[in-house]
Amino acid sequence: MNDPSPARAHAGPQGLPTYLVLDVSKSMKPHESLLNRTLEDIVNTLYSSPRVSEFVHLSILTFSTRPHVVLAMTEISGLTGLPVVECRGSTYFGPLFETLRDRIELDLSGLTTRGVRPLRPVVFLLTDGAPADNPAQRWVDAFESLTDPRWRPHPHVITYGFGEAVEAVLRRMATVAAFIAEPGAATDTEAITSTLNTMLNSLVATAAGDALQIPERVAGFREVPLDHVEF
Repeated sequence: MNDPSPARAHAGPQGLPTYLVLDVSKSMKPHESLLNRTLEDIVNTLYSSPRVSEFVHLSILTFSTRPHVVLAMTEISGLTGLPVVECRGSTYFGPLFETLRDRIELDLSGLTTRGVRPLRPVVFLLTDGAPADNPAQRWVDAFESLTDPRWRPHPHVITYGFGEAVEAVLRRMATVAAFIAEPGAATDTEAITSTLNTMLNSLVATAAGDALQIPERVAGFREVPLDHVEF
């Protein structure tokens, strides 16, 4: 899966543009402190590994009524702290996917300018709700634009859902893997922790292998079969 970016190849080091995308709608409010603590733990763990911190170029986005770039793309080794994530609003996916496409264009250009050979981006998306977009076609159109194979840097997308997340939506929004929490298998708190730890483990394995490693299982979740898996 070590797809080249649309940038012209050169002799610089490879890097993985990574987007951690979190639903922070009002239903996530009870988990706000947990999200912030877990994000900090993830960054600290990535920072402690020189190989991972050099390879993973991380951006964190949150979304509710509007998307927000919490952390612009950076090398983990350059981080000095994280902004606080706040939960409010409804779950709109269309503006998120539009913003992601814009950010990928901007970020890959920036990485290339810095001498990094960006691999194909990966998006890890965590949600606990169904789309509030009206009409619903907006998020569908925005997602199709984001993942259009004719757009060379179209990202791999891995989705995780719990709470009120809809299996059919998780399937539609994923390109390589989707997971949904098993009813009664875990609390929402455990689901969030399990998901973010799985993302972390995937990034560590990816850095070791120079190619995207897809999680095979997530504790408390089951894998959602996809109609089509794109590599």
